[in-house]
This record gives sequence, C-alpha cells and structure tokens, in this order.
Amino acid sequence: MPKSESSENSEKRPADLSNLRLGEFLLLRRLGSGGMADVYLAEQSSLGRHVAVKILKSDTVAGGPDVLLKRFEQEARAAGGLSHPNLVQIITTGREGNISYIVQEYVPGLNLSQWIKKHGFPDYGTGLKWMQQIAAALRAASEAGIVHRDVKPENIMLTRSNVAKVTDFGLAQLNQPSSPQMNLTQIGTTMGTPWYMSPEQIQGNKLDYRSDQYSFGITCYHMFAGRPPFPGKNAVTVAVQHLKEQPLPLKELRADLPLEICDVIRRMMEKKPADRFQTPEELEAALEKLNSVPVNTRLAVQTGWVGNVLRSLPDLRKVAAAALTVLALSFVAGRQLDRSVKLPQPEKAEAVPKEATAIRQYAVAMLQPDRRAAWEAVINNFPDTAESDLAELRLGVALMSSVVPDIDGAYKVFSSVRSKGEVIPQKAYLRLLGMIGQAYALKERERNEESEALITEIKDVLLHYEGNLELDLDRAPVELRSFFERIQLSAQQSMNADFGGFRP
Repeated sequence: MPKSESSENSEKRPADLSNLRLGEFLLLRRLGSGGMADVYLAEQSSLGRHVAVKILKSDTVAGGPDVLLKRFEQEARAAGGLSHPNLVQIITTGREGNISYIVQEYVPGLNLSQWIKKHGFPDYGTGLKWMQQIAAALRAASEAGIVHRDVKPENIMLTRSNVAKVTDFGLAQLNQPSSPQMNLTQIGTTMGTPWYMSPEQIQGNKLDYRSDQYSFGITCYHMFAGRPPFPGKNAVTVAVQHLKEQPLPLKELRADLPLEICDVIRRMMEKKPADRFQTPEELEAALEKLNSVPVNTRLAVQTGWVGNVLRSLPDLRKVAAAALTVLALSFVAGRQLDRSVKLPQPEKAEAVPKEATAIRQYAVAMLQPDRRAAWEAVINNFPDTAESDLAELRLGVALMSSVVPDIDGAYKVFSSVRSKGEVIPQKAYLRLLGMIGQAYALKERERNEESEALITEIKDVLLHYEGNLELDLDRAPVELRSFFERIQLSAQQSMNADFGGFRP
C-alpha cells in the first residue's frame, strides 16, 4: 500500500530543526519536546526578539496527521483570542511545506515542575501569589468559554521575576456548539495527564471550569507538598485513586502552612464538581482572603543531640541522611504501647475473582484497599510481578490499619518485601521500602534492640543509597511515603534553620 505524502514528508524531517528558518523566524535551539510538538527558541528578525516556536509532530495521535493538525490549530484559536498577563500569548501560526507551527511568547525561566525539583516547595507567600495568578488566568479562559483540560506543573511557566503564566492549550475545549467533525475532545475521551485529571475527565463526562479547578488544586498540592497527592506509576492505579481515594491532608505534610490555605486546596480537589468552588470569582475571593491570614514562617528549631549531629557533619548530603535517621529513631522508638496487643479476628474467607492481568487485579484491590483478601489475590494470582511486590506493601499497611493493628503480621510482610530487595538485584529498591515498612510497623512498639538495629541499617542504606530515592519512594503506599516524608520534613526544617534556609 503506498505511503501518504504526509507520511513520507514526516520521515524526511530531521530530528532537530535548529538553524532552520520559517518565514521570519530562525530556530536557534530546541527547548523541549511534548506529546504533540517540539518547542524551539527562535529569533523573530522583524522585531529582533526571542520567541518560542511550537512545531507539530505529525505521527503521535491516533487518527492521523489531519486530526493532530486540527487539534494543533484549535490550540492556536483557543489561546490566540486570549490576552492576559498570566497567560502565555500566542503571536501567530504558520505552515511551510510539511511543517505546521505556532509562534508564542518566549518565557525565560522554569516551569513549575522544574522549579520544584530545583528549589523544593515554595514558602506560603510565594505559593499563594502563584495560586492567585493562575486562578486569574483560568478565569480569563473560562470567560472566553475555554476549558484548558491539561492544567499541571509542566504547563505553568515561572518568569525570572516570579510571575506565573499558564501555557499549552493543546487539549483546550471550547464550550461552544461545534460540528461532530470538529469536536476533537468530545465526551467519552480522557485526554490529559492522569496525575492531574479530574474524576469527571477520567470518566469521559462533560467538562467545565470546575474540572480545571480540580487539576489546579492537584497542582497546588504538588507545589506545596513536593509531590502530587496520587503519585503512582501506573495510569490505571492513579485513575482509581482520583475516583475513590482521599489524599493525605496537606496540613500533615506542611505543618507550617495556615490551615486556611490547606482547606481551600482541599475544596478545589473535591471529587464531586458541586462540592468545589462553583465559579472562578468564588475561588479568587477565597484566595484573596488568604492575604490577611497570619503565617508561622519558621517552626521551632530542634535542639539537643539532633542539632549537634546536624552541625557536626561537614557534607550536607550526609547531614540530610543522618537527620532522617535520627528523626526516624525518635519517631519509631519514642512511642510507648500502653495496652496489650490483641490480634484481630480473621477476615471472613470470601473469594476474590481472578482478573485477566496483574494490572487489573491490582486496580480491583485499589477499590477496596483495606481488604486483605484483595491484596492477597494479587500476590497469589500474579507472583513475581511488580504488582505483586507493591501489593505486599499495601497488605502490610492494611494489617496496620485494623482497629487493632496486626503488628507481627505486618512486620512479617514487610520483611518479605525487604528480603526480595536483598537477593534480587533488579529489585534492590524493595530493600529500602521493606525497611521503611518494618519501621512503620514498629512505631507502636517500645524501643528495643531490634528497633535499634533497624535504625542503624536504615542509616547505612541512606548514606550509601545508589538508586533514585524520590522515584523509589513513589512506589510505596501513601501511608509509608507520608511516614517517611514527615521525617524528611522535620529534618529539612531543622537544616533550613541551621544553614540559613539552604535546601540541598
């Protein structure tokens, strides 16, 4: 079957178009690449200024280049009609040969995701200012009848003067009548980024401003917590969490934040649109009130032998690891068990049907996370899979979540996870996750030689960790992550005070 002209042209296009001239725009270098387009820094010769040129990819969306081109042009129409200081401005569009492109304002700086990775979470004042600016931008889009559909940290640019600008309307839906042929993001599709999508977008329902507000709320949670509320690696798992699970309250991760802003973000992330702010003006009014909220800008500094350890180590990375270990010891060993532990009654045996794949079995278990049989079904039906390993971690958490925690059972499960990481090189990350789980199980127990030895081992692992700590921790259930993150946060706050606000 002969290839189409567009397909042949696509194959002939170089991977990097730097130094190519498109009309009056000279492409200087590639800034980044996304699902729909590559973005280049370019010079506009007529005005002698830098601009960003977004060049369409022709083979990345089902339906062929024509569908993608229409969606690409829809972005230009959607954003080109908007003018707001907190929206990245579209300048013009064009097509030369097989290259379709959009020219937009160049914003030197980082996107919010890059900023968080470089600087950590922002302080209250900075974060609130960005929230107010993004809210104003989304109000302007809403007033024009546009639902962005892909609000996330990567689509929020931060200028060098710390002004937030919303960009990338590639998935924008105009809330206006259209023919079926042009309704490219119609009901029944779920295009977007799963980690930030609203429940109604996941389900393919009709969207309005409140959907963008949900994604905005998830973005704000990520901004202040340093991670999204549902940071799973599997899109199905994340989608189930958006539909069924409640995130860990932000105030438990950021004790320095006023409760008022945590409550605003919580309302933005409500599962039902009717429970969120109903209009952009209502959200902006709530954010405006936060300007007068008193802020505790500095928590009490931990002193004594913790502070001595922090100040005695010359290398700041070792400082962080040592602080995490010391605080883990305090958290694990400092609590006393003032009542006898009784094992809960065995769960009534009730068969959990076997699903076709490990991913589907795991998704079913996510719908009933406190039910041990659901996690055991993943472990027993699909052994030696990544889902089985993660199910063991969640089984341990479920055992600890009982009215009367099954500490011995949970510790045994977490020990099994740890042993896999110690004997299987490809699963080395499970060693750390299993050890965190063991510490989580022992947090109700009195300090003893076993907990002392565990803390010593955790210290050694942290000081010599060879993996990507952030990515490996993301594999753990939220309860284990929050347990570990509370320790990290306490360590970071004491380090910030001791070292003038420096974040390693």
